[in-house]
Amino acid sequence: MIYYLPTNDLKNASAVLRVQGPDANSYLQGQFTQDLKLAEKGAIYGLWLDQKGKVLADSHVIRLAANDYLVICFSASAAVLLARLEAYLIADEVELRDETAEWANWLVWGGATPVLTLPAGAQIFVSRRAGSPAQEIIVPVAHASEVAAQLSAAAGAADRNTAELARLRAALPAVPTDIGPRDLPAEGALDEVAISFTKGCYLGQEVIARLKNLGQVRRALHLIEGDGAPPAPGTALFQGERKAGEVRSGATEGGQFLAMAMLSLVHLDPAAPLGLAPHGRGIKILRRV
Repeated sequence: MIYYLPTNDLKNASAVLRVQGPDANSYLQGQFTQDLKLAEKGAIYGLWLDQKGKVLADSHVIRLAANDYLVICFSASAAVLLARLEAYLIADEVELRDETAEWANWLVWGGATPVLTLPAGAQIFVSRRAGSPAQEIIVPVAHASEVAAQLSAAAGAADRNTAELARLRAALPAVPTDIGPRDLPAEGALDEVAISFTKGCYLGQEVIARLKNLGQVRRALHLIEGDGAPPAPGTALFQGERKAGEVRSGATEGGQFLAMAMLSLVHLDPAAPLGLAPHGRGIKILRRV
């Protein structure tokens, strides 16, 4: 079954930025964690870090032409992302423009991309927001109604919980809910999919390289399950008498929940249950992300 989210998540909640100018390529290459050379083959997924290597946002970057890029973000507003990019824009000849209101977006998942007649300028790329296979379809907002009508005929409308369940079953962390400004990419295995270790310098690169050389982190995201509704984000989890970590995101399925939890690896027993209070039980650790 192919599903789609009928609401326009991108326009209402995230950002599309146009990055142009003679120095656009070199500037983005020095800020984004992924190698922009890969964008010549299609959309690439990467991160925006702070100086300590913590995750501020993630994005897909699409190369439209030489020194002309679309930055598509589902984890930060245009204002936040612009502030991050402008903070390090000093002598570079780069124009940053907020085009969020000019685009409409749909998340589609559960099967092959439905056959659609898309307008010029439309973009389709792999999404991490609803497991695999999943795609994002973005089109100029003037064509939103015609694409929405096609999707309505070709796929089943679903809600956010259904999309979240698909994402959680695939153990894909959401930024910034699961991995955010307090966290390092490796704590959610994002270093494996969102970072180039051969491209050269970018903001936060020294921390990331040092961590890779050490080869370990002290905490990591885990997939957990239990009965009832998922605990609220930030809810403490215990293993025995020790606090083991906290809940980050979750979704319900029948009378159970599936959730992401950031857990300390110090003294953690992956086979032992977790609880919402010291010596509590009832929550199972499924696996590390």
